[in-house]
Order: sequence, then structure tokens, then C-alpha cells
Amino acid sequence: MTSYYVRACLPFDFVSRMKDEGIDPVKRLGEELKEKCSAEIRNNCYTFGLYIAEAESEEDCRAKFSAAWDKLYPQEREKPVFLIAKNDGSDGAELMRSVFAGYYGADEYLQLTVELYNCIPLLAKAGALAALRSRSYVFVVDPGCGFTTLLSSFGDFLHRMHVYGENDEKRTYYTEYRIGRETGGGYTTPADLISAISDAEEIEKTNILGIDLGYFLEGGKFDELRAFAQRLGKYGDDYVYVFRVPYLEKKALDDIVSVLSDVMLVRTVKVPPLHDIVLFEHMWYELYTMGYDFSQSVSEQFFERVRREKQDGRFYGFKTVTKIVCGMILEKAAHDSALLAAGGDPDEKKLGPADLGAVEMKKERSGYEELEELIGMETVSKRIREIVAQVKLSMSSEKLDRPCLHMRFTGAPGTGKTTVARIIGKIFKEEGILRKGAFLEYSARSLCAEYVGQTAVRTASICRDAYGSVLFIDEAYALYEGNRYNNDYGREALTTLISEMENHRDDMLVIMAGYTDDMETLMEGNAGLRSRMPFVIHFPNYSREQLFQIYMLMVRKHFSYTPDLEEAARDFFDSVPEAMLGSRDFANGRYVRNLYERTWSRASLRAALDGAAGVSLTGADLRSAAADPEFSEMPEKTVRVGFSKN
Repeated sequence: MTSYYVRACLPFDFVSRMKDEGIDPVKRLGEELKEKCSAEIRNNCYTFGLYIAEAESEEDCRAKFSAAWDKLYPQEREKPVFLIAKNDGSDGAELMRSVFAGYYGADEYLQLTVELYNCIPLLAKAGALAALRSRSYVFVVDPGCGFTTLLSSFGDFLHRMHVYGENDEKRTYYTEYRIGRETGGGYTTPADLISAISDAEEIEKTNILGIDLGYFLEGGKFDELRAFAQRLGKYGDDYVYVFRVPYLEKKALDDIVSVLSDVMLVRTVKVPPLHDIVLFEHMWYELYTMGYDFSQSVSEQFFERVRREKQDGRFYGFKTVTKIVCGMILEKAAHDSALLAAGGDPDEKKLGPADLGAVEMKKERSGYEELEELIGMETVSKRIREIVAQVKLSMSSEKLDRPCLHMRFTGAPGTGKTTVARIIGKIFKEEGILRKGAFLEYSARSLCAEYVGQTAVRTASICRDAYGSVLFIDEAYALYEGNRYNNDYGREALTTLISEMENHRDDMLVIMAGYTDDMETLMEGNAGLRSRMPFVIHFPNYSREQLFQIYMLMVRKHFSYTPDLEEAARDFFDSVPEAMLGSRDFANGRYVRNLYERTWSRASLRAALDGAAGVSLTGADLRSAAADPEFSEMPEKTVRVGFSKN
């Protein structure tokens, strides 16, 4: 019998379900295989397991692992990837063990190392390592998803496999370059890079040159890329080139690889956009290495912070996760220090909701309760109840087709569209319509990426995050307007979005929001979009009385106030002219919130100057705040709003 290292790379969606159910699939698989091949678990992670097992051959080992999986999970269509390397006690075997023990989310890279581990000894024996050194690689990986880490790993791998022979010890593992129009600020021009590698002495050379090709993707500089690749080819035996491009749709990626393949041998290695479970795995790893444990509620808060980080379209993968984790640890330290000062006894190595400012002191309200508390939403609330009743009836009847869940919210800014969309996610989860009920908010522009071919991938990734939840797209009509982001990029986003809406019509609720006329233009300009968004909810501008009620609700929630404040508030909102209330640019609830925040800002300044211990809002504070131009003038027109002299 031969000993093998086996890495089981588990399907991510499967792992997510198992985590939610409290099942450890790595442990279960190890227990199933213990008697059949003396399997021992060396690393038990969420997305993969590393085992040592005994078998007659690699094929026999793979067969035993596959059979054990099928026995445990016969209903699962997606199977694990089993990566196998012989454990013969050699330096190479130890190298593969270290590679198998890390790098979650990069299965294709790991498969590449297995292939090279098996091939390099044969090439060395034949004196043909130059053939391997002549091959370049395209790593398809988004920023923050591990490119530099993989470069370092690959450089170390080539070094320890002696790909450069006796010159190995003189070479660094890798050097990374970003191509730009000018050299400086972290960028290097194509010409300066060629000059640098052509002038390098042997002692300065590196195993791998990592080169970011983003510069050539802007405007499709394919002729310039081809010329650059031709010049790099002269030094092909001195370096292994690893080019980075972002994760693109197939045709765009094929175009780039085709240009490079004209002049060099190329292997593509894809690292898909990071799945939520991979982000969770990295959070767990970061906390574990710093000696922390965490409760289930903390993982929920982690995902909420990830969703917030993604909203502007600038999410940097593992780097962002590390930032979130460090923030969580610092919050815990601050909470623990305050608790110790008060004579408490914190659990210094376990993160809980209290450590992150999420102490739940009151009973969780239902979605319907939150909806009924909103001011001026009677008609909206009635419509939502009708939609829920219709969907639930279709779910309970085999004769009725389940309608598309997707909705259009129309109305001016500040009318509660975002708030209601968040509550709908909660209601739909409570009613069993959506699995998760989470709320993901993006602007239309956030769906569009930097390069043609990248937008489809970004939009699909955003939709994947929203499966089982609500995807709220504000100002959705911007995808169909005539600026840079809304020509090829906007159409690419819409095409992908429509496909996702159809394919996941029962497991994702897309809500597009915007002005009524702009949303109608969007529907008219995109065939099939209207029929996929059957539910329309209109949010009218608030009345004067509703604006007053919203203002006083905000005040009562956080401050004490003098009797004259309420009278001053009513006088102010009664003075708002009809033209402002009906204006397209009137901010409604945002207008009220800005006035409220300006009021307590003036009150806090007054209290500080008076040396008062607390802050109580007064009518004078409101009148001072309301005198500012943004509250006393009509948008784009000078129409005075305020108080009479009487």
C-alpha cells in the first residue's frame, strides 16, 4: 500500500448549506474512509479537507474517496475535486502537503501544481525543463483575490522543484509589475519593463514575473499587447511570465489569450470571484490565527459588513475581509476594556454580539410590524400584503404557476423605497417565500466594471450573492442612459441581470427603483424586462402632515424637547409650498432628516456654549436650522419657505 496526501475541495454551495445545518462534511468523510483506507484528517477547514490515506494506486485512492462521498451525499449533483499526491517522505511530497494545506478558492491553481509535480521529474530526466520555462500563464483573478499570494506560492514551488537548476539559489521567487502609461506610482510602462528585464544580471533575476495587463484592456489595446508579448518572448528562458487579468466573460478572456498565444505558449488558470463561504473561511482563519473564536451571531454580522463593503462596487476580496476582521477585534478590545473598568469579566478570546455593538435588548420585531410603523405607507402596505397573499397561494397550489417576484418601485427620492425594500426581504423570509431574506443594495453604476467583458461577471457575482434574498438597485434607469457607464457596460449589465432574474425567479427578488418616467423609459427600451417585473409599487411624495410626523418621530426617538419645538415644527412644515411638495427634486424624508440633524447640531452647539449638562431641542433651534438655504429655498428656484413674522 502507498501513502497519499488527498485534498478534498468541496462545492461551495454545499459547504454553505452544511455550515447552516451544523454538519462537518470533512469529518464525516474522514470517518467513512477510516477503515477503508486508514484516512486521517490533517486539516479540517470549511471549504476543503486534507487527508493522509493509503491505497494501492492514485486511481484506487480517488475511487475510494469518490465512493465514500457518493454514499454520504447521493443526492448532490456537484462533486468535490480530489487532488492527490504521493506521500513518499521526499522534499517534493512535503512541498505538496504545504500547498494542499492552504489556498482556498483557487482549485485550478492547485490542479496546476499537481500536474507540474508529476511532470517536472520527467522533464528533468529528459533534459527538457526549458520547455516548461517557455510556458507563460494567464491568472484570471480579481483584485484582492490572492494574485500576489499565488505568485509567491508559484515562485516558491518552481524554486523547490529546481526548475532553474543550479541557478535556483541566486534567484528571487517573484517580482510583480503593473503596466501603466507612465512609470511611477506603482506602475511601469511596457518599454521600461522590457528594459529592466533585459539589463538584469543573473543574480537579480526572478523565477516569475507577474504582470498586470489591465492597461491593455482599456480600449482594447490588443496590437500593443501583441507587440509587448513579442518583446517579452526574447527572455522566455530566463523568466516564467504570469499575466493577471480580472475575471472576464468567456469571449473577452478568449480574445486576450488569443493575442498572447500568437507569440507564446499560454496556460490559463482561473480564480473565480470569491464565494461567501470562502470569505467566511478567511474570516475564520484570520480570527483563528490571532487566537479568537466567535459565535454564530458574529458570522451573521460579518456577512452584513461584507454586503455593505460591496455596495459601491469596490470590494477587494481577502484584503477587505482582513480589514473587517481587524475592525471587529479592535471593537472587542474596546468593549472588553470598558467592561473590565466596570468590574466585569469579559470572555477575552470569543467574539460575541455585545463586542460588536449589537446587543439585542428588545424583542425582534416582525417585518409587518416594522412596515406598519412607517408613516404614510398605508397604500404601500396594502399592496405588499396582496403580493404576499398571491405568491403564497401559488406556492400552495399545484395548478397555479408561481409569479415572478421581481418589482419596480417608482417615486421621488426620500419616499421610503429603500426602507420598504429592506422590510420586504424580512417579510418574505418570515412567510417562507425567500430562504435568507437578506438585503443587498447597489446603485446601477456599481454593476458596471472597468472593461468590456468584466461587467457580466460582476453583475452575475452580485446576483449570486443575492440568491435567496433581495437585490435592490437604486436609480436603475442609469443603465439605459447615454453616458460612459450606460452604453456597452449598461447593456452588458442589463442582459446579465435579466438572465439571472429569469433563471432564479423563485429564489431572488430584484427590486429596481427610480423616478416614474425614467423607469418607464427603462422598461420600454429593454424587451422582456417589464414582463419579468410584474409588481409595481408607487411611492408618492409625503404630505405636509406626514413630513411633520416624521420629523417629530425622529426627535422623540433620541431627544427631549421643549413644548415650543412641536409648534415650531408644525408651523414650518405647514409653510412648505405645494410646488415644493410636488417637485421632482424634493427630497421628502431626506429633507426631513437633514433638517432634524441640523436642529440637534444647533442645539448641541448651544448647550456647549451654555455649559449645559444635556441637550434638549427647542423651537429656536429649529428656526435657526430652517433658516439655512437648503431648507428655505425651492430646488433650482428661489421660493422662500419658513415662518411668518407673527
